[in-house]
Formats: sequence, C-alpha cells, structure tokens
Amino acid sequence: MNNKFAEQLSLALGRDKALTQQQIADRTHVSPGQLSRLKSGSRSTDPQIRKSLANVINDFWLNYSGARENFGVLSFQNDRQLQGDMFSALMKQKKEQRQRERIEAEFEEAITVKSRDRTPAQQLVIERYPREYAEEISAEITDLAKKAEYAGIPMDKLQKVIDKVNQENG
Repeated sequence: MNNKFAEQLSLALGRDKALTQQQIADRTHVSPGQLSRLKSGSRSTDPQIRKSLANVINDFWLNYSGARENFGVLSFQNDRQLQGDMFSALMKQKKEQRQRERIEAEFEEAITVKSRDRTPAQQLVIERYPREYAEEISAEITDLAKKAEYAGIPMDKLQKVIDKVNQENG
C-alpha cells in the first residue's frame, strides 16, 4: 500500500475500539463499502473526507497523515527496516539532521552572494534548501510523536499540546 493516508486509516481503525466501522461510516457520511475501499487504498480520498475521518476517529497519526496530504507537508521517510528500533531510527534522524545543517550553512553562505554572482552550485543549494527545511520540520514532529509514544504519552495529550501551539503561533 503506497497511499500513506490509507495505511494510517487502516492502522487507526485497528486501534480505535470506541466506534465500529459502521458508526464511523455513518458519522462521516460514507458507506461501509466506501470506508473499506478508503482503508485498502483502492479509492482515493479528498480533503473533506480526510478531515471528516480524522475528526471522527481522532487518532494522532491519522490526523498527521491527513494534514500532510491536505497541506502538502512532507512526511518523514519511514524506513521499514528501522521500524520499532528507536535507537536506530534516532541515529538515522541525527545523521539526516547533520546533513541538513550542512546544507543550511551552504544556503546561508549562498544567499549572501548577489544573485547575478552566484555559481550554479550555490543556486542549486538555494533551490533545494526549502524542501530540506520542510523535511526537517516534519522529521522533528515525527521524532516527537515517536518519543511520546515510546514514553507512553497518550497521542490525544500530544495532540492537545500541538493544537495549543498552533493556536498560539498560527
């Protein structure tokens, strides 16, 4: 399954024991068959359905996955070999962070050069940096969520913290 929202929907439905799939379908105004197709990834979702499902199921990972798709936020690259191995995942994240810090230094140096005097390599760094920065933000959120999950912090509590920060900072 290469549809990340469908993957998270399937996982969320497996975790959520408060509502039946029929109740979720009823509350989101989709048929049980359509919900099943959304879960399997055989049907794509539009932003309104993603939002409705995320609100009804109220699962942190589903909310985050829906936000990534709805707002074009890049997702932290999940490495299936490292899944569940917190130390390995953290080491990989730290290595990627060091690479992004190197690119950030190159970016900061490149933007001090007048645009007409920039080398092709400097221009490439300038064009590449915004994506690297967005990936860093996404990686940090994923890192926070994984650490919270590992520590036993309920995802609804983490969601409240994130919601508060979003309200305060926009």
